[in-house]
Amino acid sequence: MSPAITSLPSELVSLILTHLTLRDTLSLLQTCKSLYPPSLHHLYSTLHLCDRIPKRYRGPPCPPFTHNPLRAVGNDGCRALARTINEFEKRGEVMPGFGFIRGLVLEPEVFARSTACMRDGLLRVLGDRIEEGGVAVRWVKVSVWGSYLETSDDPPTGIERFLGILKRYSEGKKPDEFSIILDTNFISSISQYYKPKSSLFDLIDLEKVTSLDLQVFLHDGDEDEDGFTISSDEDDDEDGQDDAGVARLTDEDILLDTIAGKQATDIIALLTKTVNLRTLKLATDNEERVYCPPPIERMASILNKLQDAFFGLKQLEWLYLHGEIFHPSFFITPPPNVTTLKIKCVVSVAWWRRFANAELKGVKELIIYNTASELISWMGEQDKDDYEIVHDDEFGLPYYSTPKEFDLGSVKVEGLREFWLQGGFRPRDLGECIARAAKNEIAILGDLFEVPQPSGEESVGDLDL
Repeated sequence: MSPAITSLPSELVSLILTHLTLRDTLSLLQTCKSLYPPSLHHLYSTLHLCDRIPKRYRGPPCPPFTHNPLRAVGNDGCRALARTINEFEKRGEVMPGFGFIRGLVLEPEVFARSTACMRDGLLRVLGDRIEEGGVAVRWVKVSVWGSYLETSDDPPTGIERFLGILKRYSEGKKPDEFSIILDTNFISSISQYYKPKSSLFDLIDLEKVTSLDLQVFLHDGDEDEDGFTISSDEDDDEDGQDDAGVARLTDEDILLDTIAGKQATDIIALLTKTVNLRTLKLATDNEERVYCPPPIERMASILNKLQDAFFGLKQLEWLYLHGEIFHPSFFITPPPNVTTLKIKCVVSVAWWRRFANAELKGVKELIIYNTASELISWMGEQDKDDYEIVHDDEFGLPYYSTPKEFDLGSVKVEGLREFWLQGGFRPRDLGECIARAAKNEIAILGDLFEVPQPSGEESVGDLDL
C-alpha cells in the first residue's frame, strides 16, 4: 500500500508540487489542513502575471527565475485573482498567500490598460502591499516597454506608479537582498513612436539589476537612410573652420546627434550603472531600414567608450550580442569573468581580426552565427584590400563587396571547451586556430569541420540564439 501524501517528507511534497498546475495546486490545498500550508506557499512563492501564457522563454538565463508555463497566471487568472482580492478588501482582510511572494514576474502586456492586471487593480494592490511591507519580494522580473509607459497621469498611475514603488523598495535593500531581472526596449525617450517622460534611470534602481535583456533601435523614422554617414572635411581649413568661418563639427559631434549615437551614449551610461549585472543580452533591430555606419575610424571615440563600459561589468558571466552592434568591424571584447559568449551579427574581415586579437581566456562556451557585411559605407582604407568590389550594373558605382579568403594565424581562446559556428563567412584557418589554442580539448565544434550532430540533439540552427 502506497503511503499517503500527508506522510511524505516536506521536501518530497514540495517536489511534487512543482509538477502541478496552479489549478491543481489550488485544488490540493483545499483537501486537508496538513497540505494547506505547503500548497499555499508554493502557489504564491513566485507570482507570474501575463496576458497570454508564453510556452517558451527565449531570453537570457536569469536565476532565480525559471520559466514554467504551469505557474503562469494568464489574463483570465489575473481577473479571477483580482476579484478574490476585492472580496477580501471588502471584508477588511488581506488575502492569504501574499505574504509568501518572493518572486514576481511581470510580462509587458500586463501593464496595458486593457488587461485584467491594470483594469481590475491587481497591480495597484500588489504595489500597495509592497509599499506597506506586506510583500517581502526578493526578486522581480519586469518588462518595461516604452509603448506601455503613461505620459499624462499626474500623480502617476499604472506602470509608472508601480515602478516608482518598486524603486523605493529596492533602494532600501542590499544587492544580496533584492535583484531585478529587466527586459526592455528603451533607455530614454528618443523614439518617434513613443515619448515617455521618464527614462530607465528614473524608473529602475539599476544597481540591483542582475540580468538585462535590452533591444535598441539604431534608426528612427525621421532619419534619412544614410543619416549615420559622416561627411568629409575637404572644405574645412586647417584652423578647424569652414570657408564661411564657422567652427566645423567633429566626427564625434555629428555621430552623437544621430539616433545610433544617442543610443550608444545611453547604453554606455546604463552599463556604468548596472554594476551587479551577471547576464546581458544586447540586440539591435534594423530589419525595416538599411543601416549605413561610416568607417570605424570615425566612430573610434564612442566605440572605445562603449568597450570600456563592457570592461566595467566585473561580475558579468553570460553575454549575447545580436544584430548590428553599431559597426560590422566592432568586436566587443567581454570582461574577464564571462564564461558564455553568444554572437549573432553581421561582421567584416576586420571583425574577425579583432576577434583573433581579443583576450578570451575565460570564455568556456562560444557560439557564433554570422553573415558577411555587404554595404560598403562602413569601409575604411584598410578594409578595401580585403574585398572584391562589385559594381552596380545600372549606375556603375560600388554597391557591395565580396570578402576575399583570409587567415587569422592564431586566436586567444585557451580556456574554450565548447564552440559552435554557423555561417559560411569565416577565416580559412579558424578550425586549426581554435583547436590549437584550446589544445584539442574542444567538446563541440558545431559545423566548423562539418562534424555530424549527435543523435537526438539539436543542430546549431536550432540553438536559442
